[in-house]
Amino acid sequence: MLIKKLKTAFAALVLLGFQSQAQLNIQSGATFFMQTGAQVTVQGNVDNAGTLNNDGALKVQGNYTNTGTYTGVGTAGILEMYGTGNSDLNAGASPIANLVINKTGVADIVKLTAIAVVNNSLTHTNGVFTTDPIANPSFRVTSPATATYTFAASKEIIGSVRRTSWTAGAARVFNNTNMQVTTNGGTSPTDLTVTMIPLSAGGDPTQTEREVKRKYTFTQTAGSGFTTDVRYPYMTSELNTNTEANLVPWRLSGSEWNARLTPVTRDAVNDYVSTTGIPATELAQEWKLADPNYTMNVTAYIKGGWNNPTGLMRTTINANGLLPLNQPYTVAPFNYPGTELVGAIPNANIVDWILVELRKPASGLPADANSSTTIGREAAFLLNNGTIVGLDGVTPSQMIISKQGAGNFIVVRHRNHLGGMSIVKASNVTGDFSNDFSQIVNVYANITKTSPPISLLAATAPGNTKYGLWPGDVNANGSVTASDITPINIVIAGPIAGYSNVYNVRDANLDRNVTSADVSVTNTSISSTAQTSSSKSSGATNPDKIVTSHVPGEIK
Repeated sequence: MLIKKLKTAFAALVLLGFQSQAQLNIQSGATFFMQTGAQVTVQGNVDNAGTLNNDGALKVQGNYTNTGTYTGVGTAGILEMYGTGNSDLNAGASPIANLVINKTGVADIVKLTAIAVVNNSLTHTNGVFTTDPIANPSFRVTSPATATYTFAASKEIIGSVRRTSWTAGAARVFNNTNMQVTTNGGTSPTDLTVTMIPLSAGGDPTQTEREVKRKYTFTQTAGSGFTTDVRYPYMTSELNTNTEANLVPWRLSGSEWNARLTPVTRDAVNDYVSTTGIPATELAQEWKLADPNYTMNVTAYIKGGWNNPTGLMRTTINANGLLPLNQPYTVAPFNYPGTELVGAIPNANIVDWILVELRKPASGLPADANSSTTIGREAAFLLNNGTIVGLDGVTPSQMIISKQGAGNFIVVRHRNHLGGMSIVKASNVTGDFSNDFSQIVNVYANITKTSPPISLLAATAPGNTKYGLWPGDVNANGSVTASDITPINIVIAGPIAGYSNVYNVRDANLDRNVTSADVSVTNTSISSTAQTSSSKSSGATNPDKIVTSHVPGEIK
């Protein structure tokens, strides 16, 4: 062990070249001076309680602790944490001119035990560098915005990095090459701090959701009204169940994660996602990356198309080439602007297009899950066995959702049937939601309604019970009444041509023709609750005993 308590002149004389020492201990009152070009390598710890003037390069394999005065200048004044094993770094009150993290092993750790100020440059070539963010969240690396940060591939600072003397309009590097922040407009902050924690260091984002396992937070001093462009890096090992090509940034507001779906740029080669124009008020929230594409494993039947001898729904419209190639829900009351389009109907077992929605009311209550709470919509295909599939006609449908968190409800809607809504669905980490609407226990029932939320289908065998959406909502107002029979009867009475071999909302039984059979199907819904009229074809009903949708807001 080497203990040094030296005067400045003597230290300058002996430290012109390479020195290898087991320990370096500079006692209070002593000065240790390293001239330009000098290199001192210490295989153990460096403890400075005096004055350490470093105009050369000091390499420390053990711990570095400064309780005295340390100075370094220009491109010299390098403090390098090197070699095997773990090391603690305590820079004390003195800034480090140039810091190098260059441990021998990729798992060798350099850990801050206090705030470290790095004025000119920080270079991370190997090992792990952490500010110990979980145990000591106040520790950080602080540098002027103009300081140069250089990282080898996959190297980064785990924890907090603050950039001071901040100016707008220039991208600044924080925790790794691709952790970049630029502010624009407004009043710039005086400094900005990024805390980035991977899962390996305890950085699991808040709540149990689908996400890349890496957490980002941003804090600022002063500044207002500015917007921020951010580049978020990640490791492929953190992807979890997410598809890399779909990643978008998300921010946590209260208990809801909100997706920033646009504008987004992805670089799957260099492993980052970027976005622009984040308002200052949103930047201050917790952020993460996640895939917003959720799989909807949904089963539903539409009663008008049910063919109970076969246990399947009829595919007559499809078989006769009448299904449109683009989704039909652009019209009121659906007003869905989706661009779902196929070159050809992909499966002979397709019955019709169906609209699937995911709703998430802020209250979490089903009664509040109206259309304004929709966080995702997708037009999909309904197969004759009740399975809802995507545009390939085979795999489950997917939709892009804009929020994560508790209190989700799946809604299925059809162009001439009443919709149905699931009971509450838990959020999950796998990126999918499931519901079987053929079972009434899975469907939300509004206790103020006199009719059930879905209708019992004719059984294919004793005890074989399934449910389907109520047929006959021809005018799409959320109830089945005489007003739905009227437009059918007008066509039947004629003379109006063009209602045979058609794709039309009046075709309630989906057999491609508008006939009295559609009146009968619609009347089946009307007569399912106690009626006062003896004439089913007229559709006269007791207004308190009509079939109405249980989907919030669907009654117009």
